Amino acid sequence: MRSISVRHQVSAGLLALILSAVLFAVIRSHKHPLPGVSVAMMHREGDAIVVTDDSPLLARLKVNVVELRRLPHNMPVPATVQAEPLRSITVKAPVTGHVIASALKPGDTVHRGDIVAEIASGDFAQASSDLDKAKAQLAFEERVVRRAQGVLNVGGAATKDLDSARNDYAQAEAEFRRTQQRLASMDARPDLAARGIVALVSPVDGVVGTNEMAVGEYVTDVTAEQMTLLDLSEVWVEAQVPEDLVSALKVGETAQANFDAFPDAPCFSPLLSLDPVLRAETRRTVARMACPNPDGHLRPNMFGDVVVSVPQPPQIVVPKSAILMNNDQMSVFVEVAPRSFSRRVVSVSYDEGDDVRVLSGLRPDDRIVSSGGILLNDGL
Repeated sequence: MRSISVRHQVSAGLLALILSAVLFAVIRSHKHPLPGVSVAMMHREGDAIVVTDDSPLLARLKVNVVELRRLPHNMPVPATVQAEPLRSITVKAPVTGHVIASALKPGDTVHRGDIVAEIASGDFAQASSDLDKAKAQLAFEERVVRRAQGVLNVGGAATKDLDSARNDYAQAEAEFRRTQQRLASMDARPDLAARGIVALVSPVDGVVGTNEMAVGEYVTDVTAEQMTLLDLSEVWVEAQVPEDLVSALKVGETAQANFDAFPDAPCFSPLLSLDPVLRAETRRTVARMACPNPDGHLRPNMFGDVVVSVPQPPQIVVPKSAILMNNDQMSVFVEVAPRSFSRRVVSVSYDEGDDVRVLSGLRPDDRIVSSGGILLNDGL
């Protein structure tokens, strides 16, 4: 029993000794902080946060003076891609006849000079025959003129005979030119002309928009549209501008077009035109700009938007990095004294890239923390 009591006394003494050593170490650590143990870099004085003068936090705070800036507001408006009217080619048949070749489909690529369809036509055969007859008649009338001139030279004919021959030659020459032009308008190819076939030829590099020609069909109307070819090396972007933004636009000013299908490939180009009339059903007008499209990736009726630059009065604009969220409110830290910062609630309007417009809460010449404010926000 005695031995047990002694052991308990020894154990209690040892425990007291250990506790004393731990307490001494704790007291000493407060006087001489161990490496790696952080010390206070800032403290609160009323509503302000004061950063200690030797704190490394100061190097991470960037302070800027608030200024008024006249920054236009970039307003996107809906837009669509359209083929340029002058680059949209309507193909019509120059003659009546049967379509014997027409294999192109909408979207197929064509090049200048390619045959897009072939028509076997009696009209073409007639035009070719008329040219041959006109050519023969012209040669005949030329011989008559030479003969009449020779007879007149030896005194065997009157001057009026030579005049008559020259008149007949002039008429034959006019008929020859007419038949020549008629045949040329059919864009006849020598290899096809011999078989009485008219070739429809693409005048541009582009793509097929529509094709109404089917093999075996008989073309009866030479004024009817048979095919459309689109030159898409350059396209129009048509923006639907609301009534209240029309006054902000000027023809010739550079605009930016963005495309839903190609978000990383915007187009920057001057505005070409602005329709003078608003559409009654939408209260919008159309502004147009031309965009290069060498690869043909922009196609008619693609969606996008055009960024309209709307002038604004001078306003306070600050970096987005200065804005902090605190209890569902937006705020910034304002430097009220050296190393002393106070939170200021602000209201904002438009985002402009890396900046934001401030409607209330700040005044010109205020000094705000534009970067590193989150350290003050989370530090206390």
